[in-house]
Formats: sequence, C-alpha cells, structure tokens
Amino acid sequence: QVLGALNMVSRQAQAAVEGLQKAQEQVKALESPFSSHNILEWLRAHGPSLLATLVVMSLLYWIVSRYAHRIVEVFATRGLRGSKAERDNRMETLVSVLQNTGSVVILVGGVLTMFSQAGVPVTPLLGGAAVAGVAVAFGAQNLIKDFFYGFMILLENQYKLKDVVKIGDHTGQVEQITLRMTALRDDEGALHFMPNGSTTSVVNMTHGWSRAAFSLHVGLGEDVDRVIAAVQELGKEIRQDPALRLMIVDDLKMLGVDEITETAVILRFYIKTLPLQQWNVKREFLRRLKKKLDQMKATPPTPS
Repeated sequence: QVLGALNMVSRQAQAAVEGLQKAQEQVKALESPFSSHNILEWLRAHGPSLLATLVVMSLLYWIVSRYAHRIVEVFATRGLRGSKAERDNRMETLVSVLQNTGSVVILVGGVLTMFSQAGVPVTPLLGGAAVAGVAVAFGAQNLIKDFFYGFMILLENQYKLKDVVKIGDHTGQVEQITLRMTALRDDEGALHFMPNGSTTSVVNMTHGWSRAAFSLHVGLGEDVDRVIAAVQELGKEIRQDPALRLMIVDDLKMLGVDEITETAVILRFYIKTLPLQQWNVKREFLRRLKKKLDQMKATPPTPS
C-alpha cells in the first residue's frame, strides 16, 4: 500500500511538473511579440487604424494625381498670362511640381501617422529628425538653395516647360522643371541638368512672344531704298502666306540702315512671331529673300 501510494504521488508530481512546464511555455509564448496570439491581438488593436491610414494615403495620392491640374487651375488661373500654349505649358509645369511635392508630403505624413498608431513614439523621431535636419542643413546648403531658387522660378514664372532659355553657358529647350533642378535639351540632343541654385541669370527667348531678327549686308553701290522696298514687299507676302501667317504676330518692322562699313551697308529689320516660331519664320524668309535679291541682281558686299 505504501509503495502504491508513493507511485501515485510520484505520478502526480510528474504530471504537475509537466503541467508547470507547459504553463511556462505558454507564458513565454504570450510574452513573445511574434507569437501568433500577440500578432492577432496587435492586428485587432491596430489593424483597422493602419488600414484606414493606408486608404486615406491612397485616396490623397489618387486625388493629387488625378485632380492636380484642376487644383492648379483654381489657385493659379489669375496669375497665368500669355497665349493659350504658354498657359498650358505653365500649367503643366505647376502640375508636375504639385504632384511631386504632394506625393512626398503624403508619404512622409502617412508613415509618421502609421508609426504613431502602431505604438512607436513619434516625438523622439521628430526631435531626432530636427537635430539631424540642422546637421544636414550645414552640409546641404546648396540643396536648400536649389529648392529656394526653384520655388522663386516657379513663383515668378521666369520660364516653363518647352521654353527655349539660356542659363549660364547652356542654351536649350526646357524639358523638366523641379524645385531642385532644370533640364535643358540643346540643339545636339544633349540633356543638361542645371541645379536651380546655380542659376544667376536666365535669358528666356520665348517668353510671351519671339522675334526673328535680320541683318542684311548689301553693296555700297546698291540703291538702299530699292532693297528696303523689296524687303517690305516680301514681309507682306510672307504675312499673307497660309502656312506662315498663324506664326507671325505683326508686320515686318524695318529699322533701316543700321551701319555703314568699308565693304557694305547693313540693314536691320525684324518680324514678331509666336513663341518658338521665330526660327521657322526666319529660315523661310531668308530663303525667299535670297531668291528675291537674285532676281533684282542686287549688288553684293565688296569682298574684304
């Protein structure tokens, strides 16, 4: 009987030890943040708010992407000047900047909100970000300068997409504008990336309207009035040409004799055109002018 009782107590003790071990394992599992139970509980507590934040972020991104053009129209219509093509180009520029800036703001704000909802303290992160921002500011002064100048370029409408500009030593058509840089495509097809902070002066060749300027050298023995009359007649002819009249804004403006040298008389005149059309008009006018001068047998300049 004593042995039987001892065996029973021993089995009970063994069962108690096994039960204790199982209980300890369950406690450890509950204490582990990666346990299935804790993960499910965490999802129940934070999942709806995180999901709602993701939905709001997606909705805001969709609104910025889809309605950026309308938003710019509402707030910037009064500040837009020039022809319809110029207004469209400026709108496209502002829309691109709004989409890029809005995407960054939505992403950063959404991530910080999700950290806060997940239980991650955001205040220390913001404090650390402020300290890091001060440190980075000293090392990234040029970057901050680029963003400031980019904002001023857009605010003052110095140039926009598809304008032909000269920035420093580089000339080309504007293909891209951001708050940090401007991309210019030159005549040879090379794309120049110009930091906005390095922009000290800008020459916009297509702002509002353009001008095809001419310098005509004729011989000293030529009748200047005859050449001037021929040029003016050709200006009226090209203004009435169906293929060119929509490119030309005003009649040919004859400035007259601008200079007399030892070999030639220099006449200067210009034609006012729509933006980006001065080169097309100038090429066609020069072609017709050459034929006209040949027909007149105008005296060429004396070879130097």
